[in-house]
Amino acid sequence: MTIEGRPNVQHDWEKVYKTQRKDRMQDCIDDYLQDHEVSVRQTYEEMLSCVQDVIDYHTKCLDRAVNLKFFMMGHREIDTLDELAAKWQYDKLPKRF
Repeated sequence: MTIEGRPNVQHDWEKVYKTQRKDRMQDCIDDYLQDHEVSVRQTYEEMLSCVQDVIDYHTKCLDRAVNLKFFMMGHREIDTLDELAAKWQYDKLPKRF
């Protein structure tokens, strides 16, 4: 059995998704521009706000990832003995230890 003549399903899916994505953006732009109660300035500012939301979200994720890496590399405050005892519950170890 050969694969000749079979449609490239992945390529077709990507093409459909790209078309749908552009259509969704077109719908949003049309919604703003055809609403006479919304100014061009408001459209501009809301688009900027959406882009800033994406930046803020990814910055927060980046900060969390960087902090995790610091912890994994050993860059963290040293726990006091009391903190270690509470964290590891040494008092709950069996008596044989």
